[in-house]
Amino acid sequence: MPGTILMTIVILSFIIVVHELGHFIAARRVGILCHEFSVGFGPALYSWSDGETEFFLRAIPLGGYVLMAGEVASPAEEGDRELPYPPAEPGRNLNDKSPLQRMAVFISGPLTNFVAAMAIFFVIFGVVGIPFPTAEIERIESGYAAEEAGIRPGDRIVAINGGETESWDDIVEEIRARPGEEATITVERDGEQRDVAVNVGYSPHEEGIGYIGIQPATSPVRQSIPAAAFEAVAWTGMMFVMLVEVFVNLLGGQTDALLGVVGVGAEVGRAAEMGLANVLWATASISASIGFFQLLPIPALDGSKLLFLLVEVIRGRPLDPEKEGLLNFIGFAFLILLVIYITFQDIARLL
Repeated sequence: MPGTILMTIVILSFIIVVHELGHFIAARRVGILCHEFSVGFGPALYSWSDGETEFFLRAIPLGGYVLMAGEVASPAEEGDRELPYPPAEPGRNLNDKSPLQRMAVFISGPLTNFVAAMAIFFVIFGVVGIPFPTAEIERIESGYAAEEAGIRPGDRIVAINGGETESWDDIVEEIRARPGEEATITVERDGEQRDVAVNVGYSPHEEGIGYIGIQPATSPVRQSIPAAAFEAVAWTGMMFVMLVEVFVNLLGGQTDALLGVVGVGAEVGRAAEMGLANVLWATASISASIGFFQLLPIPALDGSKLLFLLVEVIRGRPLDPEKEGLLNFIGFAFLILLVIYITFQDIARLL
């Protein structure tokens, strides 16, 4: 459990820092002064400066942030109180930039999350490899036919009733078709082949399906660089489509597919039990999900800032501050209620 919590914190922190890095790079590109780039929150453990931006490594490893000029109060608003940073030179504040430049800054965070998802998917397909089941047995389930017949972990199934089995799919197909029958399973053990008589039982998961209680060993299958790149883009695109479907269902009142921090932690824990490829897959999926979620037009998220800037572009002037404040309040209240609801759902699933 502590390991799962630590891994969840590391994954979420990595994804949020990647998100903020997207904002930071875009802001610097359009000439906005960035006062701080922080990894984590709380007291600073280490800091350095490049002459313009102060970089911090802080004690609480829960995400990070970038502080741009114009996001702190102006001297007129602060009166005589000393500001943490002096005012930026003209033209280097966030609000000095055109609406399109500010839109580029705010959309860069979510886009970086999608780029990170693609990069992780590429590593999975091209470097780590997708774990595919083999004909070798890794685990025997207690109380089922394979254990009773004397089949052992490490055995490799080479034939069933004299028919060669070249893959795990062949083995599953043959066993599923023989519920209640006796089958002769040829296994390879210590370099020798031997026939084992197995009384095929019935699946506890599906009615009328053969089952003997074996689980396969897996072997990673890696793709070429072009194929891995194609799969990375394709899977990120499919993730986006699935997230759109989840959002549409959310508007229709269906929230079963949503996960909060508790649910994410549970999924990371399950992925950790299944190997590196599954942890990376979970990380890519979470990164794409956070990128998509940030695009939603909800206050405190990048999507609301993009929406207000779009209105400014269309109208030729910013939205009235009082109206914008009211919309922000309503949206933020909705966001808090949604987070509370999803957290309760996560806990209910775990229980």
